[in-house]
Order: sequence, then C-alpha cells, then structure tokens
Amino acid sequence: MTVVHVSEVANVIESLANLTKAIEVVESVLNSENVTFLDVTKEDYMAATLVARERGVSVNDALAYVAMMRLGIGEIYTFDERHFKSLGVKIV
Repeated sequence: MTVVHVSEVANVIESLANLTKAIEVVESVLNSENVTFLDVTKEDYMAATLVARERGVSVNDALAYVAMMRLGIGEIYTFDERHFKSLGVKIV
C-alpha cells in the first residue's frame, strides 16, 4: 500500500461516515504491522500517468497498478472493480 492510497481510503470513509471514523481507520492502518507501505517516486507517478492515459483509468489506480507490477503482485482488494479489470488485475 502507498500513503496515497491510505489517503483515498480516508476520503471514502469520511464521505460515507465522518471525519472521526476516517481518522480512526487511518491510524489503525498506519499502526498495523500487517501493512507494508511502499515509497512513491516522481518516476512512479510519471509511469502512472502513462498507464492512466493508455488505459483510461484514474491516475491513483494506475499508481497502484505500477507499484503492483514492480512487485509482481497480480491481485487487489478494491472498490473500483471496473478500472482494475481493464488492467488485467484479479479482484479479490
């Protein structure tokens, strides 16, 4: 996971529940020993913009895809099934 994607989760939770719940979830994820956080570089974002343009997916979904491909990961937990199916990623 990247901190960019933690931020996306926070935005979704805040819009569906409230700020307090979003903060609780973010703190839980950030403090979890079961989550690995990947660094994101300018080059990663540049690669993501190319994927986004070529595949018609959001830049942040493309960023997740770029990180996944770098690590050889082929499946994802996501609410955005449509974008990741178009990238050939298995939805869990």
